[in-house]
Amino acid sequence: FDGLAAITDPVREEVSAALERSRRAGVDVKMITGDNVETARAVARKIGLLETPGALVLTSSELGRMSDEELASALPRLRILARAKPLDKLRLVQALQARGEVVAVTGDGTNDAPALKQADVGLAMGSGTEVAKEASKIVLLDDAFSTIVQGILWGRTLYENIQRFIQFQLT
Repeated sequence: FDGLAAITDPVREEVSAALERSRRAGVDVKMITGDNVETARAVARKIGLLETPGALVLTSSELGRMSDEELASALPRLRILARAKPLDKLRLVQALQARGEVVAVTGDGTNDAPALKQADVGLAMGSGTEVAKEASKIVLLDDAFSTIVQGILWGRTLYENIQRFIQFQLT
């Protein structure tokens, strides 16, 4: 044995705290990645995504074998979809919307465009392709998850302020 080399892409420090804030706000986060299932699990453990009892991890091939009814029953527990193909993200968006969920999707590639377009709120990353940006409703200037959580906070605050203003004006 001559040696071992490893490469790691460290998780940003603020992700775990942002994930916890999103949970407290009632946002259900699902990771959809093209990475290997074990890589996705390791990242999810680091950020606390798999702490929910009964958390479900699927691969694209397992998702492909599921009927729409099976997928609908698995969605509340689904936390990770690994080795995802471009249309897997779109299928998940459509399945969540069929359940009456409001769906926000992030993406940066051309293959994310169908899901970004279908989602109630498409969030393109600033470093992404022009196709992803055109398909999205919002373009983020950075690629941080904490920016998305902060945007949710600002959006909800603005909505509540508009409600209060209208109520004040009507009374």
